[in-house]
This record gives sequence, C-alpha cells and structure tokens, in this order.
Amino acid sequence: MRRTTAAVMCALLVASVAGTARAEQAVVVVGREESPPPVEERPPERPEERPDSSLRLHVGPVAATTGRGLGPGLGVAADFGRGTIGFRLDADWTRGEPSGGDPSPIAGGVSQYTGQLTLNFARHAALHPIAGFGFGYARVDRGAGVAGDMAIGTGRLALEYALALDDADIRFALGVTGALPGPADRAVGDVPGWAVLGATLGVGF
Repeated sequence: MRRTTAAVMCALLVASVAGTARAEQAVVVVGREESPPPVEERPPERPEERPDSSLRLHVGPVAATTGRGLGPGLGVAADFGRGTIGFRLDADWTRGEPSGGDPSPIAGGVSQYTGQLTLNFARHAALHPIAGFGFGYARVDRGAGVAGDMAIGTGRLALEYALALDDADIRFALGVTGALPGPADRAVGDVPGWAVLGATLGVGF
C-alpha cells in the first residue's frame, strides 16, 4: 500500500514538473518581442522659393543726365522670363537737363524706347543683380526748336529687391541705363551719350 502511494505521488510530481516546463516554454514563445518595422527616412525639405513670375510690369521716376544736371521724367518697363536670361522692353520720357553756362545737348528733353537682353545673376535670392544690353530709338530735343531722331545702343545695371511674399512677386528696383548714340539726324548728330537713372516698383503676373 505504501509502495503504491509512493508511486502515485512520484507520478503526480513528474506530471507537475512537466506541465510547469511546458507552461514556461509557452510563456517564452508568447512573450517574444518582434523587431519594429524600419522607419523610412524622409528627404530634407527644401526651403520654399520666392514666387517668380514670367511677366513683370514696372513704373517709376527717372532722370536723364549728361553730367550737367538731372532732367526728371517717367519710366515704364516690362520684363519677360523667369530664368537667368530674360528680355526687357523699356520706355522713358524726360524733361530737359538744366545747365548753366555750358548748354546741355538734351536741354529740351529725351524720349527713348529700348529692348534689352537681361541677365539675372541671383534669381532665387531676395536681391537680384541684373545686367542688360540692347538697342533702341530716341527722340532728342536740344532746345530752341532743334530736335531729331537717332538709334541708340544701351547698357543697363540694376539691383532689384523682391519682397518676401508667398503669393505675389513685387519688386523695388534701382538702375542706371547708358545710351550710346548711333545713326542720327543731322540736327542731333553730334549729341554725345547720356544716362537715365531710375527707381521703379514692379508687379509680377
């Protein structure tokens, strides 16, 4: 009887140990941690570029000079293109340049109409250094009823500042355009070159 009881107790002990081992094994399997999925790396965000329109209209005061004084007037222009290379149409109307004892060759005023190829050296920046080269037509009034027409070659240097606006292309510009006379009427054939200074406000479309 005692032997039977001992055998039964040994069997129960073995079964209990085996069950505990299986339970621990099951816990280990269930509790296994899986590695997290790989995180996709996003490329760094590029800073937003300022709006750059393909057509910009400018208007502002100008002044013509040969070095004797300033003849005030009005200038308008249209810039085409949003890349480094563009094109500009420009028209300026000025009064005569005042002078003292040395009469000005543009004493009666200048009207000039030009077309220029332009280069924008920093089109993505706020400050745009710009150079332009072209040709056009000018009506020169020497005063005292003497006036004539001529062809001119032009060179322009300017700085444009683009306002930091998200949805508009608005610019302030300061520039100087030099005019070199070409073929001309006899009445103005000896007129030397002149310069036109300007300050304009431009709006893009």
